[in-house]
Amino acid sequence: MEKLRERFGPMRHRLEDPFELLVAAILSQHTSDVNSERAFERLEEAVGRLSSRVLAGMGEGEIAKHIRCAGLAKVKAARLKQVSKKIVEEFNGSLSKVLKKPVEEARRLLLGLPGVGFKTADVVLAFSAEAPVIPIDTHLFTLARRLEVSDSKDYDEVRAAYERLIPEGGRAEAHLLLLNLGKKYCSARNPKCHECPVRRLCPSGKAYHKL
Repeated sequence: MEKLRERFGPMRHRLEDPFELLVAAILSQHTSDVNSERAFERLEEAVGRLSSRVLAGMGEGEIAKHIRCAGLAKVKAARLKQVSKKIVEEFNGSLSKVLKKPVEEARRLLLGLPGVGFKTADVVLAFSAEAPVIPIDTHLFTLARRLEVSDSKDYDEVRAAYERLIPEGGRAEAHLLLLNLGKKYCSARNPKCHECPVRRLCPSGKAYHKL
């Protein structure tokens, strides 16, 4: 983490609105960051501040019209409508009470929402509730294998392996630092080991340790 902070700087973050995080996560599925961010901005411009009540009251076709640039617009519009409706019906339109519950209970409730998987639930917990969890995405799976943190393909096993190594207070920042490492250097294909800031600490980068 110290080496990554030297390269990328401290990863400071503020608490995010949990519903907006859910929307962003759904829009990000199977598309680029640029496209998902553009879709989020267009949806926000069209409806004002995003809320579960607003999206629950919209038609799927109307939602799809604004998020078309994110791809799979009909599928994502349906998920946004479904998750919004469930939050309104079961949680009175807000996730605040959910996030005040013990971490595992909050996680279970989030996983019960349409379109919410393990990573999305943990992103909401980490960045909206400051819960001591580290979300695992494809980059962190790749890094876990190359850094020999874990070779498991099971989400919870990999998350637990990282969390045994990273102190509770630093897990959200660690997620962001590792995400940057994965995106900029340690891609699944053609990793840039010769440029990697942690190549001398990485078992998979031994060929470059003497550079």
